[in-house]
Amino acid sequence: MKAFDPVQEVENSQLILDQGEWPNFHDAEVHQLAIWRGDVRPEDNVWIGPVIETTFELLALQSPYFVTLKFHDCDAIRMEDFNHQNALFDLAFTYEPRGTYNDGKPLPPYIAVRFEQAFGVALSFRCFRVQAVARSNKL
Repeated sequence: MKAFDPVQEVENSQLILDQGEWPNFHDAEVHQLAIWRGDVRPEDNVWIGPVIETTFELLALQSPYFVTLKFHDCDAIRMEDFNHQNALFDLAFTYEPRGTYNDGKPLPPYIAVRFEQAFGVALSFRCFRVQAVARSNKL
């Protein structure tokens, strides 16, 4: 399976790039974190999974700025030791296989996301889509 390239795979990534490159999330601080439970109503054929929206302050850059990312159709959400000292060591993305169709072809993979701290993982989950929503110089 190929490596996850956020410049190519994150929708609207051009909004948050740092001089054309994926920005450095080392020492980034999480300022806002919202988890929406989604809207699943099988009787109405509505299948919208949970959404996580996060605003980070990217502090390890020459000119720091804020970015907002939205993660769609999230699953297996785990939060541990997330508190006021929420600076990240890194924001990591990898693909995770999720099985095959009946004909043997692989299903589209999950995107595994990890908000890594220096001593563990503060938040991890998998999703199907990552979207850059905004970039700003102030919160």
